[in-house]
Amino acid sequence: MCADAHLPENEHSILVASTEMTHVRLVRNQAHPGYTVVILREHLTDLGQLDAGQLSAFWRDVQRAGRAVDKAFDPRKINYLVMGHRAPHLHCHVFPQHLADDPLQNVDISDGPVHLPDSDMTHSVIALREAWHASA
Repeated sequence: MCADAHLPENEHSILVASTEMTHVRLVRNQAHPGYTVVILREHLTDLGQLDAGQLSAFWRDVQRAGRAVDKAFDPRKINYLVMGHRAPHLHCHVFPQHLADDPLQNVDISDGPVHLPDSDMTHSVIALREAWHASA
């Protein structure tokens, strides 16, 4: 996660936007359309390691990503997950819940995988980038 978060594309995701604090990436597994991660640029592992300004900037980027996902994918609800047990680098999963999703089913970022055709993935990235810029 640390080494390739800034790359335009990697095995797991495609770069949507970067700020001074984070990289915002659309996850290739689109079992939940719009599933995005916001990755801290600096290698830290926990929210407690951020000072007040960094913490505010991180959550501001997460909020903006959530607004962009909402605009581009129109989910019923967005869940925000900060875990790190698989990848010990501070990041937040922006995980949309859609009308067709069972609200009683546990959230599972490992659902799928659903890999879209390249043209559909490109369309999703463009829509999310446009929504990101509109949410500034």
